[in-house]
Amino acid sequence: MSRDALRSTAYASGAIGLRHRLRHADTLTVAMFHRVVDPASQAARHADPIYTLPAPLFAACLPVFRRHYAVVSLAQVQAAIAGGAALPARALLLTFDDGWQDFATTALPLLHRAGMPATVFLATDAIATPGPWWQEVLLRALREGHDFRALWANAGGTAEQIPQDPPPLALLLRYAALAPDIRARAIAPLRAADLAAEGDHMLGMAQMPALAAQGVDFGGHGAAHLPMSLMADPAGDLARCRAALGPQITALSFPHGRYNSDCVQAARREGFATLFTSDACINAAPGGRPAALLGRISVEASAITDAHGTFDAARLAAWLMHRPVRAL
Repeated sequence: MSRDALRSTAYASGAIGLRHRLRHADTLTVAMFHRVVDPASQAARHADPIYTLPAPLFAACLPVFRRHYAVVSLAQVQAAIAGGAALPARALLLTFDDGWQDFATTALPLLHRAGMPATVFLATDAIATPGPWWQEVLLRALREGHDFRALWANAGGTAEQIPQDPPPLALLLRYAALAPDIRARAIAPLRAADLAAEGDHMLGMAQMPALAAQGVDFGGHGAAHLPMSLMADPAGDLARCRAALGPQITALSFPHGRYNSDCVQAARREGFATLFTSDACINAAPGGRPAALLGRISVEASAITDAHGTFDAARLAAWLMHRPVRAL
């Protein structure tokens, strides 16, 4: 019997769910999403496939979450950390990074229908700028065939300056170092003709009160949306993020999952008490009380569908449940 068949049989028999109930009672799983898009939309044709789920695929995840977890809010998690009410057994927090506009238009109605709360981590420079996000314009160009070295040179980089970082991160850091007007000129030739049809990529600050009234919790995701452990001044970036969000928001997820002890300390100095990483683990929560530094598991289409692109509940369950339990 193939591995896929064994997994499907184990899930259908209830064995995976039983193991989860027995082993993960005192845990918090944090699922990480980025974009949920209408498959017929302009954005769906060009969004990064690693970080994007079509709406029907996301919707198919929600009954699995309901079956195996108690879906909680960020407020519940923070209360449990602070000594308030403990989390229920097998708690699950749903988080969305960056602040994409399609969270409001596409993901949120599905969450409301399922009665599930969610948290959005906002990259504050991005949500302050309407229209296409320059980082998405650049990364789309890279995904769709532009040569990395040409993109690097377009921002004034030389071959000798190319770092060992993955190409997407290297380009983001290089373009972010440019003055805004110079960067805008460098990005302009990369804007595809159909980009305008996508509208505003990101949520705007003006939308936050209405979303909060609908039960959405918010956290910070840095200001520049750059890997903090590679930045020259992560503390300055965190200060700008704090200034944009105000003092009431006390959670932060580290962009690109890059962090170190200095970043953690800088975030806490800025009042971000609950910190989320991209360490793919289940968080220990003895007595329903997790630590204030938490791992998250990215939910990606390739991990939860079969060879034909069809949703597979057994794959999703295994993807989330077959992880180490850790306290970071």
